[in-house]
Amino acid sequence: MTVKKLFLAMCIIGATSAVSQANEMIAADNSNITELCMTALAGNRAAMHNNIKSSGYSKPFIVNNVQCNGVSILTFVQQHGRNADAMLRILDRSEHRTSITDLAKN
Repeated sequence: MTVKKLFLAMCIIGATSAVSQANEMIAADNSNITELCMTALAGNRAAMHNNIKSSGYSKPFIVNNVQCNGVSILTFVQQHGRNADAMLRILDRSEHRTSITDLAKN
């Protein structure tokens, strides 16, 4: 009975490691765009903020123009990224716009 449990545990660990290796992404070059894609993929919010600042690009430019593996950076992060929700909140703040009207002026 113990041998069966040990064998089953080894099979599960082997399958899990094979799946995690299949999702590993490797950067093709060291361009600013590739660095943005890889940082977004890693899910580190502070690193992403720093990488955006050092790239010289604005967040709207990155969201609208950067493509990672042929898809937008938002789609790429959503499909493959760690901590995808936090990365999406950092990159796409379009739904959080605020409008202020001066009532005293009217």
